[in-house]
Amino acid sequence: MKRPVDINDLLGLKPDGKSNSNGETPTFLTKKRRAEAAAEGRRKTSTNQDSEDVKRLTWRKNGSEFVEESNWPIKSGSGGLKNQTERNSRRRFNFDWKHEDDTTLGSDPLVNLKASKLLKSGSLETEEMYMGKHWTEKSLQDMTDRDWRILREDFHIETKGGSIRHPLRNWSETGLIPPDLLQVIEGTLNYVEPTPIQRITIPNTIDGRDFLGVAVTGSGKTLAFLIPSLCQLSNMPPLNDITKLDGPSVLVLAPTRELAQQIEEEAQKILKHWSRPSKVVSIVGGHSIEEISHSLQNGCDILVATPGRLIDCLESHMLVLTNVQTLILDEADRMIDLGLEDQVTTILSRADCSGKKRQTLMFTATMSNSIERIANGYLNKPAHVRVGAQDTGGLVKQVVDFIPSEEQRFIKLSKDILPAFNAPIMIFINYKRTADWLANKFASETKYRVTTLHGSKSQDQREHSLSLLRSGKADIMIATDVAGRGIDIPNVSLVVNFQMSKAFENYIHRIGRTGRAGKSGSSITFLGENDDPKVVEELWKYIKDTNVNNINELKSSVRKKFNFSDNHLKPILY
Repeated sequence: MKRPVDINDLLGLKPDGKSNSNGETPTFLTKKRRAEAAAEGRRKTSTNQDSEDVKRLTWRKNGSEFVEESNWPIKSGSGGLKNQTERNSRRRFNFDWKHEDDTTLGSDPLVNLKASKLLKSGSLETEEMYMGKHWTEKSLQDMTDRDWRILREDFHIETKGGSIRHPLRNWSETGLIPPDLLQVIEGTLNYVEPTPIQRITIPNTIDGRDFLGVAVTGSGKTLAFLIPSLCQLSNMPPLNDITKLDGPSVLVLAPTRELAQQIEEEAQKILKHWSRPSKVVSIVGGHSIEEISHSLQNGCDILVATPGRLIDCLESHMLVLTNVQTLILDEADRMIDLGLEDQVTTILSRADCSGKKRQTLMFTATMSNSIERIANGYLNKPAHVRVGAQDTGGLVKQVVDFIPSEEQRFIKLSKDILPAFNAPIMIFINYKRTADWLANKFASETKYRVTTLHGSKSQDQREHSLSLLRSGKADIMIATDVAGRGIDIPNVSLVVNFQMSKAFENYIHRIGRTGRAGKSGSSITFLGENDDPKVVEELWKYIKDTNVNNINELKSSVRKKFNFSDNHLKPILY
């Protein structure tokens, strides 16, 4: 059995009961004494360590490194750090790891080295790297939804109606246009690229869908509806002795004889070079029944007509409309304004396509409630397209002045205004007697060569007047609203509203004779005592809305006469 432990060993005493050699007698410590001894031991230990270890630390970011900062004040003098550099170096935090432990090695950074250099140099390639190439530099297959949105924004194309096809980027890449017709368009006629209305119209009408297009005058609407019609004709056999009696496949209605003849001329440019034998004929007032009968005796593929004259021919049984597959209403709002709605309805009822679906296209430069109503009645689930219609006057500088006397207007016009512009120039009036008076004034008091165009002129006289202005044999054309729509006279530098139109819509079409095909132009409008204040207010709002280049001007005399204060409408230009 083991001997019990001696109490002296437990107390650290010698066998004789005396203390150890250090002279201290071991004792059991109380709880309070043990706590004091522990605190004293910690204080002794801390004297052998860096005093910074017991500081409370806060962290702040300093550039690309982390630095620890004490909440306690740093003493100055010999007991503290000597300078700020030493303090910063002592507080710098250093990560204790090996370089090969870095997990970012071998991965691609968010901004690669090439992009970083481009960003620093400001190179134009930076946008291409992150945003992609512009749609003009991409192939058709690489186009994204964003690219198509940008294309529409570039050409101010707005669409609605569902299932709208993408616009054409160029004539050829989609393969919609037959090669022989494409050769005529690009090679012979040298139409380099489609206009905005052509870009969106062709792909959305070539398959037979109904269409409503709103576009500014001079934007290429004629070719926009001719090309899809010709593409459909290319899939049909040429006329023979039997089918020529069925009437045209394409019927184009125009409000005025001048516009109808212009459409015929545009179609002739293509047909005379096209490999498929095709024929276009126009029926307008001013031509005798014998002339019309002779032009229709061999039939036609495309018929261009004014509504009234076409009804005369239908009632005379000179032709039938049993084979019309595409019906086009050009300047549809103008037909309504001229009271031709009943005539158009009559033609639509007779244009039967033997039970087949007929395609109907409507084009206009302005949109109104009446057009919406007509479209809802005549068109079947059409594609609605607006191309730049809100910018009708964007390229035309518009100036409005109040001069009550027509004699004063003529003096200001002939002496101050016209010398600053080159021919051709168009002057619009409301009454044919004013046209004759103004023509005599120019002939007797100036050197300007003047021609006139109004409703009392015969067809030959109208064509002769247009020919004089287009060929440069006349400097100025004085015309009523008969020339306000659909007349294409290149490079008109100035349009003068010698008398403000009775309807504001006609004003838009008048000034549309200048600033065509992307070129700039000018218009000057004279107002008098009898002008309708409501029309003048519409005019003021319009030149404000189209003052995109800050060039329009409304004279103070107009604002004073019609009581247009700053609170009523913001003035355009003082």
